[in-house]
Amino acid sequence: MPRVHGMRRWRWPAPTNRPGNAMNKPVDPAVIREGAILDQGSMTGAQALVTMLLEYDVKVIFGVPGDTSLALYEALYDADGRIRHVMARDERSATFMADAYARLAHRPGFCECPSGAGALYSVPGVAEANASSIPVVLFTSGISLAGEGKGTITEMPHHTLFEPITKHSSVVNSAAKVPETLRRILRIATSGRPGAVHLVLPTESMGDRIALGAASLHAEAECRTYPAYRTRSSAAAVEQLAAHLRSAERPAIVAGGGVNHSQANAQVLDLAQRLGAPVVTTISGQGTMPDEHPLALGVVGDNGFHPHAHRALEEADVLLYVGCKMGSVSTIKWTLPSARAGRKILQIDLDPTLLANNFENTLSVAGDARLVLEDLLQQLPPQAAPASAWVEELNRARQDFWTQS
Repeated sequence: MPRVHGMRRWRWPAPTNRPGNAMNKPVDPAVIREGAILDQGSMTGAQALVTMLLEYDVKVIFGVPGDTSLALYEALYDADGRIRHVMARDERSATFMADAYARLAHRPGFCECPSGAGALYSVPGVAEANASSIPVVLFTSGISLAGEGKGTITEMPHHTLFEPITKHSSVVNSAAKVPETLRRILRIATSGRPGAVHLVLPTESMGDRIALGAASLHAEAECRTYPAYRTRSSAAAVEQLAAHLRSAERPAIVAGGGVNHSQANAQVLDLAQRLGAPVVTTISGQGTMPDEHPLALGVVGDNGFHPHAHRALEEADVLLYVGCKMGSVSTIKWTLPSARAGRKILQIDLDPTLLANNFENTLSVAGDARLVLEDLLQQLPPQAAPASAWVEELNRARQDFWTQS
């Protein structure tokens, strides 16, 4: 028999006509072709799911097979390799793979695992992705709904397990609900502050059939990548931001992970050069600028910081935080920067709940980092500022640090 990544290929079941489900008949494997459904009467929930993944231009899914996920694997096999399945050694690896893929591809990362222990093993990777604002989508294949409460092996409330560590966690109780639910969770995962989402797929939701045309299988193009549905700030807020930066004598920029997520790296570099402002990063903000750039001063915080980066932050009279939560690590438990009269703190973040959450901001600007910086650059002179004596002194300190390291 042909094999699917080490699993024996199973055949479509013989035609049946169960009471209440007259459309429950086998669908030819060619029912999925080039992302379109051919007119064969009905399709399984798993086929609907895979068809929609193709519509969302999903290229890869990471996972570990189990007996509860056979219908999903069958549908993936029938997609003729257009979605690559990468089998992990265990579920922890699969979720971290999906996280890494999402960070590098700027697309949602998909992973799947079987019920019970498989779901438990998935917790660390999903929690990390959600805390880091990475849109990881986890499918856990649940037991049959008919077996709930009967002591079925691997039974557990998956959706409640993941509720505290995701933006959304729920159960899809019927095949007909698969398309709209997938659109909803991808919208949640990729918009606003991105994060992890989780769906439980019981046996019925994957194996039962839905009539063709009963549910739309369209994708929301905006949610194929992230961040989706970017938001701008108001023109008035951007004008105030520009005014504060123009008046600064020693401006400095603190770039957090939100810069990388928003792909605002070029905008930060442009802004730094126009202001002559040194740029320091958090751990997750690394890569914002080329490390050899004279305005790139390194990492701040209590995890592998550079002393010259801390010095730049402390000596600045205006600090602009971009995509940075200003949490315990980057601020060394909220002691950096130290309290100093007259210092201005400006913060840009797409999540308004994080603005001025830990420090008293001079100005808070809600919006996507890249869009806000693009608007801000329109308010500033286009030419690069000459290197200041302060930046030159910081670079001497940087050189001394690396010479002595």
